[in-house]
Amino acid sequence: MSHELSVTVMSGVDDGSLLKCSAENGDGHLHEDGTWVFNIGRHDSNDICLNNDTFISRMHARIFWNENHWWVEDCESTNGTFIETPDEDKPVKEAISVAPGQLFRIGRTWLRIEPDGSEE
Repeated sequence: MSHELSVTVMSGVDDGSLLKCSAENGDGHLHEDGTWVFNIGRHDSNDICLNNDTFISRMHARIFWNENHWWVEDCESTNGTFIETPDEDKPVKEAISVAPGQLFRIGRTWLRIEPDGSEE
């Protein structure tokens, strides 16, 4: 079973950057139940560090693979986490499923999980 994640930064200074992660390389935190977790924030200790956006908290959000889906969850950040929907940007109040290709925003930075980055 292969755990891989590819995230594209869709705005800001790092616009167009592709971040590739693999459990086999020790990226993220793989739990015994199969949940694979990535912390996102400005602090260097995060799995995905985005320190060019001052609207991102030190420990802002997390994305994780569980039950055959990617999920995004805000970690009580100052400026919130949002997921793009057809009508509006929806605030993330609890863990919410995010489809590959769907945009989500932390601080002022838009991100997208790439379709090839999902669990096989």
